[in-house]
Amino acid sequence: MNHENPIVDVHMSPQGVVSRRGFLRRSLGTGVGLAGAMGLGWHDLLIAKADEVRKAGKSMILLWMDGGPSQYDTFNPKPGSKYQGPAHAIHTKIPGVQFAEYWPKTAQSLDRIAMIRSMSSDEKDHERAIALVRTGYHLNPAVRYPTWGAVVARDRERFESDLPSFVRIGKPRITTRDVDAGVLGVRYNPFKVDTPGALPPNVAAPVEADVVRRRLALAERLDAEFAKTGATAAVDEKQDVYRRTARMVLSPQVGVFDLSGEPDKLRDAYGRTEFGQGCLLARRLVETGVSFVEVISTGSTGDQGWDTHKKGFAENPLLCNEVDPAYSTLLADLADRGLLENTLVVWMGEFGRTPKFKPDGGREHYSEGWQVGFSGAGVRGGQIIGATDADGLHVTDRPVGVSDLFQTFCHVLEINPDEEYVTADRRPIKIVEHGEVIRELFS
Repeated sequence: MNHENPIVDVHMSPQGVVSRRGFLRRSLGTGVGLAGAMGLGWHDLLIAKADEVRKAGKSMILLWMDGGPSQYDTFNPKPGSKYQGPAHAIHTKIPGVQFAEYWPKTAQSLDRIAMIRSMSSDEKDHERAIALVRTGYHLNPAVRYPTWGAVVARDRERFESDLPSFVRIGKPRITTRDVDAGVLGVRYNPFKVDTPGALPPNVAAPVEADVVRRRLALAERLDAEFAKTGATAAVDEKQDVYRRTARMVLSPQVGVFDLSGEPDKLRDAYGRTEFGQGCLLARRLVETGVSFVEVISTGSTGDQGWDTHKKGFAENPLLCNEVDPAYSTLLADLADRGLLENTLVVWMGEFGRTPKFKPDGGREHYSEGWQVGFSGAGVRGGQIIGATDADGLHVTDRPVGVSDLFQTFCHVLEINPDEEYVTADRRPIKIVEHGEVIRELFS
């Protein structure tokens, strides 16, 4: 048997992770050899290939409101309630539905949004809540569950692409609360763009392409010597990162991160804020084939972001006014380019804020009756799912849990929620446990 040219290279990660879909994706190019090895005919291969191509076209953009946005100041105001505060309610494009006054543009885009007002979870601490809503699992010191973008990146990975599968735009308020690829390994960590429109300083090649290639070749030879000492797995992982990074740096596709060619009118419509320009970059990335993009909103003043324990009456209008034009313009821009039908756009934070507020409008953490907005990729916009009572204290209709969110993500992106990845200690973990698809989104 020829071990140097195997019929199928399953490309198992350093963590021992390989999926059925990844196996098929890598092996379809082997033609007759694979067909014989697996007992598949050409018709079977063509069906499988068509299915993979169709699924690869689906992308997801997560608009992350870091800190937990107040439902009273966003998409579930309670006019007449003693808990509402000074934010007035305004009409939206859908009769009978109101948003807080700070969202005039998004209010007129509700025909493209399905807003869930009845999210409930059991985590009120930032770190634990962020881990839960970004991974689908409660924080566990024994297992580093991967953030959802990493799961999508592993599922959608395209080896012919020069760009990363997972891009994170903006910086979280507190980096120690950040969630990375965990047990899936550094291969699926996000490519981080702190400031949209500018590449990180260490990405731009400081020398000519030929010099970069020679330096990489030298590094590989040095690493090969280190691998002989027993560090093969670490060396393989490092070299994989280096090769993919060099491929991106030397590729003309890296120009996707440059926003200067976009019309001024469009850049103004998104808003000349980091979040606004981040949403514009997100559109450019999914247009280029990136599978998962995350845009983080922390606001451009102060350091509390959406965690408005203090001065909420003053801070919330500023936060909303940065996100409102960006959110609505992103949906319109994607729709105009025919991208929205294959792009799932999700607006959310880790929880909401308490009904009771302080004199300055500060509110504490509240994990009942928070909100998530869904758009695109088959979602029926122009609807509200779930409800809370007149004061916003409790969910009164159609409670939705975090596992339901992840089941729905899987449904839209055509990922099998029962598929498993395996930790370093050989523990199998399902992509999603429990929950059910939120069917109202599509009916």
